[in-house]
Amino acid sequence: MTIRAKVFLFALLAVGLVCLMGVHLYLGARKGQFIREQLTAIQEQRDAYQRLHALAWPYLNQLAQMRRVEGSTALVQREMMAKVEAELALLGDNLSREERWLEARSLEAEREEQQALRDSLLRWSEWSAARVRALPEGTSVGSTLEWLLYSQFEQNVGERIKAMQEAEKAEMDELRRRWDVNVEVTRQMALVFPAICIVLVLALAFAILTPLQRSLRGLMTVAERIGRGDFDLRLPAAGHDELGRLTQAFDRMARELRESLEEKQRLIRAEAETSEREALRYNALLEDTVRTRTAELAEANVRLQDSLQQLQAAQEQLLFADRLASVGRLAAGVGHEINNPLAFILSNLRYVHQELQELPGAPTEEARQEMISALSEASEGAERVRLIVQDLKSLSRPDDVALGPVDVAEVVRGSAKMARHEVRDRARLVEDCDGVPPVNANAARLGQVFLNLIINAAHAIAPGRVQENEIRVEARRSGPGHVTVAVRDTGAGIAPEHLRRIFDPFFTTKPIGVGTGLGLSVCHRIITALGGEIRVESEPGRGTCFFITLAVAERSGDAGPAPSGQSAA
Repeated sequence: MTIRAKVFLFALLAVGLVCLMGVHLYLGARKGQFIREQLTAIQEQRDAYQRLHALAWPYLNQLAQMRRVEGSTALVQREMMAKVEAELALLGDNLSREERWLEARSLEAEREEQQALRDSLLRWSEWSAARVRALPEGTSVGSTLEWLLYSQFEQNVGERIKAMQEAEKAEMDELRRRWDVNVEVTRQMALVFPAICIVLVLALAFAILTPLQRSLRGLMTVAERIGRGDFDLRLPAAGHDELGRLTQAFDRMARELRESLEEKQRLIRAEAETSEREALRYNALLEDTVRTRTAELAEANVRLQDSLQQLQAAQEQLLFADRLASVGRLAAGVGHEINNPLAFILSNLRYVHQELQELPGAPTEEARQEMISALSEASEGAERVRLIVQDLKSLSRPDDVALGPVDVAEVVRGSAKMARHEVRDRARLVEDCDGVPPVNANAARLGQVFLNLIINAAHAIAPGRVQENEIRVEARRSGPGHVTVAVRDTGAGIAPEHLRRIFDPFFTTKPIGVGTGLGLSVCHRIITALGGEIRVESEPGRGTCFFITLAVAERSGDAGPAPSGQSAA
């Protein structure tokens, strides 16, 4: 028998035993339910008989009362018979229920007894009413007559009711006995049947699992020997079940492995002599190849280091070239910015020179105040020219790479002044960078980044409608130890497909001749070199915002942050 058949037989036996137990419990419960319902019906019949027996005295009292008030006894008789009919109807319903439960038993005799009981009650009620009506006028029903009438009820009706109650009680006792027997049988079966089921299931399981465990233990031993490389084994003959076929497969596998191992050993012995000579030759060739490759790698490493130094130098030159290009783009604006203060400097100096030539002696107090005012204005204009030249100098220095504390607000103001010529015909430039701590950066490099971003923002806005457009540069603390500067504009925005490439070198969306595509790449390079992060958010038609995050400069000793003007000088 196969393992599958054994398992199926085991499952079939278990399911059959469970079903058999379930059927027995169901039948026992159904039988107990029937007995309980019969007991209930019999108890209701006994109660009905008791109520019929108790109708005598109230009926006699009502007759006596009607006699005193000279009323009709027919009404009292009808009320009593109505009660009798109601109780007999209840008894009839209970008999119908008993017929439904016990189809083989005929209850016709009991119906006849109930009909006879009704007739007896009817005759007694009529006889009692006739005796009461036969009394002389003005005579009340005495206790002697009442006792006589009740004694007649007991002889004709009461004895019959008691007999029927005794019969119902005997039937109830029989049903209770049968109920106790059914409960006892069920209890015995509940104890014995599970024990029988457990014994049968354990016996069948033992009969199935013992040979199965023995075979599996043998197969495990064989598998372990094969795993250790011991193929010289012979398995005993097995049965025709799945384990038997598995044993045969193991035996065949061990035989084939043994034959393959012997064949491989012969081939190894045959090739051992030739392979040894070839191995020596291969080792020598491999050593020569390793030496050659090592020399080539060393030479390539030297070339790579030279290329890296050249790339770093080219990158520094590219950064400086971008800054010089920014200076070139701002040349016209800076020239205009310098021209205004120079104009009123020269005008004031000419005025003072002319006044001094025309005065024959000491100037009056009024003329003296006017010349002092003109010289003050000339000095203020010269200071403005100096600051503009200083900002250009901080942007054009190629070797200023030292890091230190930098005032973000001051750097932004310098970049904004240099880009004002590009911005003033396109948008309002708003600076909101006060109140943030100095950052660890380089003023010249950071100014180059802000200048590029402000000019890019200006180029994204069409000239005109200055009051409707805005370029806002604002700085805020962003978490512990960092400051974030946002350069936001209300320009045309950047298309989503271009956002991931805007920091690539030479990528630009500007027309040919307007942009080189290096500005944002240089900004990304500078911010990364400063240890910061730059990212962009943009929506076409709504504008663009660049976020630059830098670390806050650490203060050492009592030295305060170096001003950006000094680091750019």
